[in-house]
Amino acid sequence: MRKSSLAVLSLAAAGALAAGVCAVPAQAQTPPPVVSVQSPGTSPSVNAALALKAVQRLFPEVTRVVSIGPDSTAVGRPTATIAVVLADPTGTKKVTLSVDVYDSSSAAAAAFRQAARASRAVPGFTPLITPRLGTATTGGTVTMGGETHIGIGVLDGNHLVGATIAGFDATPANTARLVALVRVQLAAVDAALGAATPAAR
Repeated sequence: MRKSSLAVLSLAAAGALAAGVCAVPAQAQTPPPVVSVQSPGTSPSVNAALALKAVQRLFPEVTRVVSIGPDSTAVGRPTATIAVVLADPTGTKKVTLSVDVYDSSSAAAAAFRQAARASRAVPGFTPLITPRLGTATTGGTVTMGGETHIGIGVLDGNHLVGATIAGFDATPANTARLVALVRVQLAAVDAALGAATPAAR
């Protein structure tokens, strides 16, 4: 999965959809299906088994966690970021989830706008019509080297959430599965950060 196309479609990063570093509020008590929060001064952590289980409900093709780490493509100055990459047994189909947390909603909004502009500038980028999933939502598809990436990025208060699938056809059914996954991810992140933003879900 090419980092450049992920960055573009992932919106959680400056070319953006995969996650980078620092303090997350420690208010969360219940571990969500994707993200769990540690003490202040640390990055969010991910329970790999729970992340895989959550993704498999919608993408049963995915059977393993490939990597968990910071979002090296995050836009602006996030205070905490993380990315999880999951794949099928052959590595030809991948799902990437990311979260970037900022110290204010205005900083998150600026990063979202920057990532959206970068996405639209990519050759072959096709905008994706998606429901409004947070404060603002963007998405698109791009095919590079014969591999199609479908990505959705969401601004939700002071954080950005991204999800990208690669190696899947850009069909309405796969797009609907991705939208459903983003809804699950948003609920998990809101619960973990203790800062749910009123949004059409």
